[in-house]
Amino acid sequence: MIRNIKKGLACAIIAALAFSAAAPVTASAATPSATVAPQPETAKGVTVKDSSGITSKMTTTSSGRAILTKVEKTNKKDVRVSSKVEVNGVKYTVTTVGAKAFSDCKKAETVTLPTTIKYVKANAFSDAKKVKTVVLRSTGKVKVNKKAFKGIKTSKMTIKVNKKMSKKDYKALVKALRKAGFKGTIKRTVKSYK
Repeated sequence: MIRNIKKGLACAIIAALAFSAAAPVTASAATPSATVAPQPETAKGVTVKDSSGITSKMTTTSSGRAILTKVEKTNKKDVRVSSKVEVNGVKYTVTTVGAKAFSDCKKAETVTLPTTIKYVKANAFSDAKKVKTVVLRSTGKVKVNKKAFKGIKTSKMTIKVNKKMSKKDYKALVKALRKAGFKGTIKRTVKSYK
């Protein structure tokens, strides 16, 4: 009889151990979750400062693009627009120069636009009357609004275009600039603008 009790206890212990080993494991609430990367958002009037110390206002979009809406008042003679801006941990590509973007650049003589620029809106250069040179680093198609240079004299201005732009895109750009009332010099240059 004692033998049977020992056997029964042994079986019960083995069964209890087997059951506890098979029980599912659940994560506690304290387990850290994966970090979600910030996503692009649409926002107007976002202030950004580039490495050269120039402060600009941007409009960002949920597609990861940014529109340069205004370069804040600066006394710099050389104004360079960044190709990318970072807002709240998200990088946006600057693709458009907005209306009156350079109106507070009263002393600027040279404006350099990055390779990412695809569109220049109406009145983009209004009030930037001292600008003599616009450097366009884009290698692809760039659309220029027919009022982009409205209100400024362009006869003594020069637009330097990236030599890597295709002949077809360069021809279309020249045509668009002339339609926009640009009367100055337009030339493809061998110089590399970084």
